[in-house]
Amino acid sequence: MTRGTGGTVAIPRDGEAVTAGWLSAVLGATHRDAGRVAQVAGEPVGAGIGLLGTLHRLDLRWEDPAAGAPARLVVKLAAAGTMSRRVGIDLGMYRNEVDFYRHLATDTVLAVGCHHAAMDDATGDFVLLLDDLSAAAVLDQIEGCPPDRAATVVAGLAGHHATFWGGAGLGGHPWLRRVDDAAFVSALAAAFASAWPVVRERDGDLLPADVRATGDRFPGLLPGLAADLAAEPSTLSHGDLRLDNIFFPDDGRLTLCDWQLVDRSRGGRDLAYFMSQSLTPAHRAEHERALLAEYRGRLADHGVDYPLGDVWRDYRVATLFSFAYPVVAGAGLDLDDRAAQLARVILDRSVAALVELGCLTLRDGR
Repeated sequence: MTRGTGGTVAIPRDGEAVTAGWLSAVLGATHRDAGRVAQVAGEPVGAGIGLLGTLHRLDLRWEDPAAGAPARLVVKLAAAGTMSRRVGIDLGMYRNEVDFYRHLATDTVLAVGCHHAAMDDATGDFVLLLDDLSAAAVLDQIEGCPPDRAATVVAGLAGHHATFWGGAGLGGHPWLRRVDDAAFVSALAAAFASAWPVVRERDGDLLPADVRATGDRFPGLLPGLAADLAAEPSTLSHGDLRLDNIFFPDDGRLTLCDWQLVDRSRGGRDLAYFMSQSLTPAHRAEHERALLAEYRGRLADHGVDYPLGDVWRDYRVATLFSFAYPVVAGAGLDLDDRAAQLARVILDRSVAALVELGCLTLRDGR
């Protein structure tokens, strides 16, 4: 498995440009015994699931098939829609994910295997060539994560976070931003400010008055929330930990895709986003304290002390911070029917969590 830098190999702009010749060029160095890729057949996948990229599953036929030469891969490219592509570029999400797969993916057991990662910063085009995980179980985020699967996610997340706790292993990666990176926070605030009037107009009658008021001032809250979530000890956060991005292989491991928002931040960032928007409100309310305790206990098993008071505070702060996701998704991206339904569902779940956890009283993240 390799992590390509792109070199002089062109970056395909769509699935039709992922040809046998292109695959031979990027895979040939590590699979010489298999010869060239003789034929490739691709099909779009992930409609309504991947919100900021396009995915195609590739079936490869090699001239001389050899052990280790992949027969099936997934290629990820920039979003085709103008709004989604602009958000991906402005928030640095495409560059972020390419750098993650080139520099850090092999340091965590949670990452999908990557064979090639490259980006053209001038055009915003990027490409990732990833292992195919179609044999692994995937659950529908719209339906919600069952409590037993949520426990699996929390346990896997704790092990991952423990590996990088306090910034362990992250010092040599200057590209890796903290969640309070000024450019990121400014771009996120701008994206929210652009999307919020649409969401407020469309869904305002369904939102409590205090949620509407929080949305009105949310861009001004973001710097304080981000600063609080960036306080040490930080870890390597996935940043987009939602059910559609999680695979459950038969071997009991956990695998995550879509590392576009990876950053350094408090452990509660991933935990709160996952639980507030991937669990139904009823399941979250019933199981969240037990799951937070499970997360803390798993960290302790790895020698990490994350006091329960800190876990709970970060969880509430991150739940408010995560309000940005359904708003930007709901009115700032190019959505098909399934994605639009998902945006509506995660907005409802986010609002329920904000109200029930008392997050609307937060002013500066504390």
